[in-house]
Amino acid sequence: MRTDKSVAVGVEVAASGATVALIDCYGRVLHRLYAKTLWGRPISATLEPYLRSVEMMLAYSSAEGFHVRGLGFSVPGSLDHTLRRPLLVPTLPALNGFPLCDLLETRYGLPARLHVDVDAAVLGEYWFGAGKGFRRLLFLTVNAVVGAALVVDGRLEGAAQQYIGHVCHIPISGSGPRCSCGKRGCINTLVSIDAMQKMVQRALRRGEETSLLHRLNNHEYFSPQLLAEEAVRGDSVALQVYSEVGRWLGAATAKYISMFEPDVLILGGGVLGASELLLTLVRSALITYSSEQVCHMVEIVPARLGNDGALIGAVVPLLPGETAQRTRKAVPLADVAPQEHRDRHHYAPRLPHADAIESDELLTTPQVTHKGMLLP
Repeated sequence: MRTDKSVAVGVEVAASGATVALIDCYGRVLHRLYAKTLWGRPISATLEPYLRSVEMMLAYSSAEGFHVRGLGFSVPGSLDHTLRRPLLVPTLPALNGFPLCDLLETRYGLPARLHVDVDAAVLGEYWFGAGKGFRRLLFLTVNAVVGAALVVDGRLEGAAQQYIGHVCHIPISGSGPRCSCGKRGCINTLVSIDAMQKMVQRALRRGEETSLLHRLNNHEYFSPQLLAEEAVRGDSVALQVYSEVGRWLGAATAKYISMFEPDVLILGGGVLGASELLLTLVRSALITYSSEQVCHMVEIVPARLGNDGALIGAVVPLLPGETAQRTRKAVPLADVAPQEHRDRHHYAPRLPHADAIESDELLTTPQVTHKGMLLP
């Protein structure tokens, strides 16, 4: 079997659904599916759209002559590493305590690996993204909450993982908002998507003029992308929010660098990936909270793999070791399907191994793309 025909199936479970992808030993996404998340269902019904997509991917792999080396799952939350199962998945509680790896290995006869999403993302960036060539890599992501993960010499730093997992509760302002953990001024209360939205709401209550109000009144949802677009256009409120978030992120990154001593700090997630402006503000603010020497010693860069970081990183332990070593020198970026493709076309071949489905809602099929192109 040729090494370049070796692949793994990566699955990233998120609140809105799951992405299932076929990933080669160079970190490239060759084929992908999207599966819908069904809320408030028993575990069998919750998993069915995901497993159906996995089976579709395995059928595609067999038809194309690929050698599948295993399945890598990424979930938001926490894990029981000993039992290899999700421990707490706040957005999808049906997965809590379920023996996911055992199910996958029994059902498909393939090795299975399970990761927290931020841990998977840092592995993806280390091997195939912005972390190539660095020994100590700290990955910081800002979405609904702030998360972080540390990799040293290609391995997740297990001893620090429990502390890093609660990085969103590191206080950076003694007079900041009260956090759900009971403390004041935790980073999560100052730089998350929710924190940014509250900043905009306060500006609106003060009567400040902003084009954000017009867009929100037109039923657009608040998002980092919407904020970034208005900041680029020079909207004063958007720029004010970015300035505030950049200042707090500068204070937070100074603490992270002192605690974990990384060679590179990679910033990812919806908030940090929306605009280069925020990255510039973080770099500037860091000088205020740290020495100029430290700033020169640590590189601060944006995540390179974008939304595919966790998807790709989830399969890293399954890829050939010698191939992974080679790909650290030079690899092309993974193909990323545009977000807008997720809600358009459908593809539903008959599956020989799919279980019977009783609910009409479960008949919603995933969408398929191949190298960034939609299949009819």
